[in-house]
Amino acid sequence: MNSIIDFLIERRSIRKFRSEPVKMELIKELIRVANYAPNSNNREPWKFIVITDDLIKRELSTLHKGASHIAEAPVGIAVVAEPDVSPETWMIDTANATLYFVLAAYSVGLGVGWIAAYENKKAKELLKIPQDKVLMTLLSLGYPDPTYQPRHKDVKRPEEVLFKDYWGSKML
Repeated sequence: MNSIIDFLIERRSIRKFRSEPVKMELIKELIRVANYAPNSNNREPWKFIVITDDLIKRELSTLHKGASHIAEAPVGIAVVAEPDVSPETWMIDTANATLYFVLAAYSVGLGVGWIAAYENKKAKELLKIPQDKVLMTLLSLGYPDPTYQPRHKDVKRPEEVLFKDYWGSKML
């Protein structure tokens, strides 16, 4: 194929990190890249909270079944959507920005664990996120521990998820 497609296929969630800190300048660069994500009318209806406080990361790690790795990551990232900024498209716009952030992180040798923490009330209180904003997700971020072995990823064949012209019409 090509290097970008190979990169996308090989990317895996990382849930174990080296203790090496991630420089704030690098995090800012990843956020700069995220700001280029496709979004309606370039409204950029998102904010990122960079979390380095160990107590906050530890508390966040207890709030969701799959969140334990954020406690040991050098950095946690909360991605917050602003529905008032782009009422019709805030959800997809913020998801796009999150994915751009994640892919940019992988491209510079960082690993990311994506935590489905959508609108967790306790996490919002802990991070002081205003009620009119939406906590989309939490990310653990750091340099991957070389001993960590991500799970093999089996995916469906295109024919299993593809219809032609309308729902239920299988491709030949």
